Amino acid sequence: MKNTVISKLGLMFGGAAVAFSLTMSSASAEGSYPETKLKVAHALPETYVWSEQVDKWFFNELERRSDGKITAQIFWNGSLVGPKQVFDAVGSGAVPAGGDAQGYYPAALPLNTMPNALLGTLTYASSKQASTLTREVFEKFPEVQEEWKALGIWPLYFNAVPSFRVACTEPVATVKDLRGKKVRQFSAYHPKVWEAVDAVGVTVLPAEIYEGLQRGRIDCVFYNYSAILSQKMYEQANYVSKASFGAGSTWPIVVNYDMFFNEWSEDLRNLFLEVAKEAELRSVEVAEAEEIKALKAMEELGVNLVEFSPEEQQKLEEKLPDFIDIWIKQQEGTDRYDVAKRIGDYMKKRSTELN
Repeated sequence: MKNTVISKLGLMFGGAAVAFSLTMSSASAEGSYPETKLKVAHALPETYVWSEQVDKWFFNELERRSDGKITAQIFWNGSLVGPKQVFDAVGSGAVPAGGDAQGYYPAALPLNTMPNALLGTLTYASSKQASTLTREVFEKFPEVQEEWKALGIWPLYFNAVPSFRVACTEPVATVKDLRGKKVRQFSAYHPKVWEAVDAVGVTVLPAEIYEGLQRGRIDCVFYNYSAILSQKMYEQANYVSKASFGAGSTWPIVVNYDMFFNEWSEDLRNLFLEVAKEAELRSVEVAEAEEIKALKAMEELGVNLVEFSPEEQQKLEEKLPDFIDIWIKQQEGTDRYDVAKRIGDYMKKRSTELN
């Protein structure tokens, strides 16, 4: 199935990819940036705060700093390549760039799915901590980088998101209120979150969440405040709990590896890396600022914001297992076990230092 998808994508975009590569190879003898037109396959909606204020900003900033030489056409919400197919499409050269959650690729990215997969498991205390740990693990462990290379892609930056909450059709003011609720999940580790509180996890893709709430497929959406607001999830799930399930690191913007390292000029590559570094920092700033704004906006809209006491938060934290330990244990019997232990030990040590 995967080969069929990539074959079709190659027929659709292969000519464009070749033309794109030729444009790059004619790069600047004069030292200016070559005209670069990118198609970007983005699995997430344009209305997400990070889509608007980080990813769109990133490509707009590239265009500005290159005096209009670098332009990007972003295809949002899986309109060019569907979720769980973006990385394969970019790696094959069918599409030069894209954005998707690494948690959707556990077989190809078993080490790299961890930062994203553990989002919303109380593993990360803040978006800043999640961003710092994701970047440091990526840079310090060559085995992590090798997984991206094997896919034929390279991540430019990772988005960080703040603490995940539940917005439900009924109030969730205590841990017991979660019992029996059907809650949206997107990570292989989320079933253990919901099992720990006697809830039921239901896997729903981003584009299907609103309808899922309408049709009763799920009782609760699992998102941060700003996503609940921007996606208008509160219209169907009018009770937004202040219970915190922890922050995390999520989708990267990726580019084709061969194009980035072998076809692009050093000047062009450095410009992308420079702006990407700023985008990664920006994602943390956006995460922190937008949560405050989103909470205030929902108050003004009359959304029911349900208090979750410190005592209940403590109960929640006690019920959830240590997900880093779970992740390490799942690597037993594979050639990843040793590096997984080293990554886990590093993350625990650094988490204490960053708190």
